[in-house]
Parts: sequence; structure tokens; C-alpha cells
Amino acid sequence: MNTKISRRGFVAGTAALGGASLLPGMSAAQQRIVLRYGNAGAPNTLSNTFNAKLSETLSRKTNGAVSFEIFAGSLGGEQKLIDSMALGSLDVYNGAYTGTREFDILYSPYFFRDGAHAGRVMKGPIGTKASAVLQTRYRARLLGAGRLGGYNLMLKQPIKSLAELRGRKIRAPQIEGCIEGLKFFGAIPTPIPFNEIYLALQQGIVDGVLTALNPGVAGKFFEVCKYVVTNDFGIALDKQVISIAAWNRLSAAQQQALQSSFDELEVPDYYEVGVKLKDTDIATWRASQGADSIITLPGDSLASEVEPLNKRLADEVFGAGSWDAIKAA
Repeated sequence: MNTKISRRGFVAGTAALGGASLLPGMSAAQQRIVLRYGNAGAPNTLSNTFNAKLSETLSRKTNGAVSFEIFAGSLGGEQKLIDSMALGSLDVYNGAYTGTREFDILYSPYFFRDGAHAGRVMKGPIGTKASAVLQTRYRARLLGAGRLGGYNLMLKQPIKSLAELRGRKIRAPQIEGCIEGLKFFGAIPTPIPFNEIYLALQQGIVDGVLTALNPGVAGKFFEVCKYVVTNDFGIALDKQVISIAAWNRLSAAQQQALQSSFDELEVPDYYEVGVKLKDTDIATWRASQGADSIITLPGDSLASEVEPLNKRLADEVFGAGSWDAIKAA
């Protein structure tokens, strides 16, 4: 089934909904549950195309009983979206922001070796502890973390090393790991909601931006910011979170269908697609701004250089010895 995403939102799996027969023991009202899903990125970002497929898969598994209405880039920034989920006006949130240290420090540069390492850590005790805070703060359940790819620096002026970030105003999400990482290299982190980045770059409010590469390219930031650094300045972990109230509306079988669908699709349709998209996204940037717009820094010493910051953050938030356990995962 083909699914189209718009900024105004859509009901994924409508064809399945229209032709579905009732499941045994369920009334028509019980059968059709449309979960309101929100993400701050444009409709064509990986996060939102993944969720379109997730909705279609979920609709198929439940005989049309459960699907998503997707709002892509139309309901505000990530903080507003996750707060809306906590308040009950949104059912499912997907994004980087949680406002919790347990998740936020994971965005520090070189906290993970790569996406595969991040996946192993999130399936262990660190991921379990991080997940638990969402229920307390937002009355929500973590379905999983979508590995979107790298967080990358996009700059108005070129650099030859991260030391040259000193004194530059760089847009950062309101995420501790990103902010501390930029401060570590002397930059001035400037939190701006994702949906306001293009205008901030255009007006010269900031000298660059730190964000996930794919949404940055989808948002055409290259039109207002010439350079992109190919070295990943952190790993993007999109939290897929459902409110407890919405979760409890689902039957046990529907809950299992939603969870299993996310688990089955995350590797081939989030992580692996994200890895492949990096070359495509860099090529798109190069085509717009020329070969000199692509910056690759010598990377051999970057991870060891920032390790003292990561050790401090990990042991502070998760307890002594946590950084060693993360490295060993």
C-alpha cells in the first residue's frame, strides 16, 4: 500500500481501515483506533517515512484496527510535541528531545562508537534505566530508539579542526549531550527549536547548526548554510514514545503487534536506511554547494579527546563504572 505524508497529517493505512472486518469479540468502536503521531521534521525525513511504514504494518497485523495519523513538522518543536503527548493531545511522539539526563547525555560526541554500539547499549541496563524515567516524567512508554544516523555540524564558515568552533554560535537542540559537547570545543550553544532553524540560519542568528544530517538535508539547510562536516558529532537516537493512556487503549494483542512491528522494522527501515542515506545526503549537499562545501576532519584522536567529558557524564548519571560498561558493550 502506498502512503503519502503531508505536513497537515494523514491517516496511514486508511485502505485497510475501510475494508477491515471486526476482530472476534470487538465492537466497531473498539476496533478502529487511530493514534495521533507527531514529529518535528519534514514529511520526507527518515523518521516520518519509517513511521508511515510502521503504521501500514501495524494496520495489516491488526486487520485495520490500529493505525497512525501522522503530523510531520506541523505541530511545533520537539519539546512542545512530547509535552503534548504527556497532556493527552498527542498519542505517539518521535524525536530526540526528552528533557531527561538519562537520554540527553547519550548525544555527547563520540559517546558511542557507531550506531551498532548504540543499539547494544540501549538493549542493556543503561537503556533500561533511561527508559524508566519516561514513565515518571511523561506517563509514557518507550517503544524503542530509532537509530537515525549521525548528528552533524553544518556551518556558514569552514573549519579545519573542531578547535575552530571556539566563539561560534551554533544552534543546538535543548539536549545536554549536544550542549556540553559544543561547549567542550569552545562553541556557544544556542538552543533553537528544529522548525525555526532555517530562518535562524537565514537571518544570521547562528553561525551553524548541530542536528541529524537527514532532517537537515530534508529541510534544505544547505540553502542557507554552505558547509557540512561529515564526521559524526554524536549519534541520533529518535525516541519512539507512546503515552500510557494510548497504550492502555490497545488490547494485549494490539500492544504486541505495535511493539513487534517497531522491533522488526527498526534495523532494516531505520538503522540500515540511515547508514545508506548518509552518502545520498552528502551528495545532495555537494550538488547544491559544490565539492568545497564538504569537510572531513582528521578523526583519529577525536573520540579520545572528548572521553573525559563522556566518562564524567556517564558516571554522574548512571553511576560509577558506567562509562567502562558502555565502552565494553
